Amino acid sequence: MAITTTHDVVDLIPVDTGLWRVCDTRFEEGRSRRIIGYLDHRGEGYEMLWMRPRPGVIRRYDTFDDAVRAVRIRLEHTA
Repeated sequence: MAITTTHDVVDLIPVDTGLWRVCDTRFEEGRSRRIIGYLDHRGEGYEMLWMRPRPGVIRRYDTFDDAVRAVRIRLEHTA
């Protein structure tokens, strides 16, 4: 079951407990650009492993909402 944010562009798909694959719904399943990264609940916060625009960049966020907001902002500036 996917969790879709209010903007319907960001799709969070549970991979494991506290781990989500973050996808851009503007791209079809199977396209590499669909996967934005992976969001992992780590102790008191969340770590986002970004797969685009630069693979391997890790950012830490205090809350789940902060992480999703950062994804939305990034997607507003990329396609």
